[in-house]
Formats: sequence, structure tokens, C-alpha cells
Amino acid sequence: MELSGALYRVWDAYSSGWGLVVSGGMYVWLSLCLMVIARKARINGWWTGWVPVLNLKLMCVLGKGSNTFFLLFVSVFAAIVIGLIAWWPAWLVLWLTVWAICWVVVWMRIARERSRQSALGLLVLVPVLNLVLFGSLAFGD
Repeated sequence: MELSGALYRVWDAYSSGWGLVVSGGMYVWLSLCLMVIARKARINGWWTGWVPVLNLKLMCVLGKGSNTFFLLFVSVFAAIVIGLIAWWPAWLVLWLTVWAICWVVVWMRIARERSRQSALGLLVLVPVLNLVLFGSLAFGD
């Protein structure tokens, strides 16, 4: 199976009506959880959990990450967008892998700051358990 064809089929299935509904629901849940975590951490910009790029900055602040890590996050996101626009499958696989690593690191840091084991951040890679992780960090003690 060709990589380009496989990525196209995933994109086609994901952009169907149900894919967009599920994605929207996941975004609302993530944003709500980020807002709650930020309020518990007494961060003034808690509302930025709802704003697409600013929520990445909020995650870095919650995990006590540096501005350099935030710039890495944004750069990787930009590389993914470029790969989608130009449709470079190998480029997409590379940068989606880097994105997943950044995502795991930031959630490991957030878990540590919420007095949980850092290894819980690995759950962000598991499709349904990541939603449980967000809720546990937000609404757990």
C-alpha cells in the first residue's frame, strides 16, 4: 500500500460529517479541561484554553515549559500544515511523529505539576484514554 494513498483515505474518512462532529467534541472537552486545570493552577490566562494556538502556550505554561518549547510546538504545527497543503506524505509522517513526542512531553509535565506520575502523559497517545487523562487531570483531586 502506498503511503500517500493510505494518508488520503484517513483524511477522507476523517473529514466526513461524523469525523468533524467527533473532532469538535474532543476539542470542546480538551478546552474545558485545560480551562479547569489552569484555574486550579491559578493562571490568569485560563480562557486561552479555548483559542487554537494560545492553548498550546497555555499547555506549556501549565507544564512549566519554556518559550523555546512553545516555539518548537508552533514550528512543528506549521510544518504539518505545510505538509498538508503541499501533500508531502513522508514529510507529514515525520512531523506528525515529532508532534506526538511534543504532545507527550507537555502532558507528562502537566501531569507532574498536577502531582501525578509523569508516565500518565503517555496516555495522550491512546485514543479514548487521552480523554480520560484530560478529565482526570482537570477534575481529579
